[in-house]
Amino acid sequence: MKLNRVHAAIWGGMTCLLVGCQNTTGTSNDRLERVNNETDLGSDTLPCWLQAPVSDNVRGFIGTSAVLNAYGQLAIKTSRKTALRKLAHFHKINLTDQDFADVTAQDHMVISLSSGHAVTFVPVHVTKAVIYSYAFIGSAVALPLSCSEKHCNFDTCSPQWLCSTDQNTITSVSYFTAIPHEQLAESERNAGVIASLLDTANVQVIDTQTELYQDLSGEIVHSIKRSRSGEVTAERLSAPLLHTRSCTYGNTFVAQYEVQRIIPHRFKLAGDWKSQPYYQGRAIALGNFGEMGAMTADTLLSTAIDYAIKDALIELAKVKGVTVTSEVNIRFENGHYLLSEAQFSVNQIVSGDLIDIKVSYKNGKPIVYVWVLEVV
Repeated sequence: MKLNRVHAAIWGGMTCLLVGCQNTTGTSNDRLERVNNETDLGSDTLPCWLQAPVSDNVRGFIGTSAVLNAYGQLAIKTSRKTALRKLAHFHKINLTDQDFADVTAQDHMVISLSSGHAVTFVPVHVTKAVIYSYAFIGSAVALPLSCSEKHCNFDTCSPQWLCSTDQNTITSVSYFTAIPHEQLAESERNAGVIASLLDTANVQVIDTQTELYQDLSGEIVHSIKRSRSGEVTAERLSAPLLHTRSCTYGNTFVAQYEVQRIIPHRFKLAGDWKSQPYYQGRAIALGNFGEMGAMTADTLLSTAIDYAIKDALIELAKVKGVTVTSEVNIRFENGHYLLSEAQFSVNQIVSGDLIDIKVSYKNGKPIVYVWVLEVV
């Protein structure tokens, strides 16, 4: 739920063939030295693969490592090995020690894995804190060199995929992390959590609501206190997630991931969905977090999205089976008091498809809405 910071010194609007392409920006170590000397790397353009690692031409994977002054080439190799691991995990390729040993810091590099696959690495992208590497299967492909940096605008759904209801996609977020090069990995972990919850969630919750009606000197005061205890858990999703595109919102990184499993056809919510909370006999539940200005203890947008999804899943569980017990106590003391308490006990296993997610900000705090369709 949903996620700004990097620049490149390469020409925009051009493409080149990766194998045999002439390097116009110097070697990887040259770029590291310029960053360490605090030299500006360019304008608001980035390598296109950084915010769109998957395109019609290539399915690529991004690896990151920290910029370490004393370990320039080693840090580059580390980020490339991370990208290689992601690639191998997605394609179910078994890597050997020799495969990792073949990885170098050379700008354009193609290695032949023990499995017989050819893997291409493009020149790294370097910021003051992070080294980004990009790898894909194949030895030749045309890629655009640079693209304008994409910033997220939740109000206008820009880029459009922020409000997309495409099948098999998860939108994940990661706020600025203490260790910058781990922000992408944190986004991937958050996407896995969201995908797991939507795949199959076990909801065990007790929801208690207490209403107090107080009549003092002709003035009626009505207050509601609600508490919730229990948990929503899910089995870890074993299928790999494919990072396809991203944008930035301040220090928050927003990324879309493709889930490698079949998800039933999604649909756009009707404007009057509140009056029609069912679709073909299946319940639609709305979950939210932050409406009252609340913020998570860790201040992470990803945690807010997680809470909103759990809230929606709890609503689905209530539809499937709710035990209600109520107790009413009436007492008089300098006026008339009516205390009504009802306890809702929920213990259900539910599955839901995320059909829409909306995120907006008010006074710097996120308000997250998610809609989940019951899987039957």
